[in-house]
Amino acid sequence: MIKDPDASWEGPFPYDVLAPAGVTPWTTHAAMRDVSFELLAQHLMTPVTQQAWDELRGVRRRLLVDLLLYDVDPDVELPLADAEFERLTAALQPPEPVAEPSGVPPAPLPEATTRLLDDLIRFDV
Repeated sequence: MIKDPDASWEGPFPYDVLAPAGVTPWTTHAAMRDVSFELLAQHLMTPVTQQAWDELRGVRRRLLVDLLLYDVDPDVELPLADAEFERLTAALQPPEPVAEPSGVPPAPLPEATTRLLDDLIRFDV
């Protein structure tokens, strides 16, 4: 699971705080209710872990926390993202110049290039 990098969370993220006690997004709700015993047994019960546990033991609040997580398999997603990146960068490359027979006027500039030149060239009269 990957945490949304653009999401803001007030205070430490609950799953990060409770990770030493073995809490993950896949921890069942029944097991989550008993996490306090594990925190006490490992001497990890602090105000910060207490607050994180409180946020995850309630169904509504836990669903809100889980909403900020994405189930991503990097082994599958990274090759797909790399292929898409290569496709997009290849589309940005200028086309190969084509040898034109003599006497034929050159092809017009692409519209984006024309706009850029129009913005760059100023005639102060």
